[in-house]
Amino acid sequence: MVTVVSTNPHPSVVKEAICCNCGATLNYVPKDVQSKFYRDISGCGDTDYWINCPPCGSKVMVKAPR
Repeated sequence: MVTVVSTNPHPSVVKEAICCNCGATLNYVPKDVQSKFYRDISGCGDTDYWINCPPCGSKVMVKAPR
């Protein structure tokens, strides 16, 4: 049976990013990351990963969550 020890994220999963628009330092966990898959004109695909900056609303590009 699963039991909850703490509702705070473990420090090992918390990541940090800096918004290039407003300079805010942001802490995030993998569930905060949004993604979009797209294909370019040659047919190759790629995925962008980002979080939204709460103070200014900009997209902050991050690495793919694991």
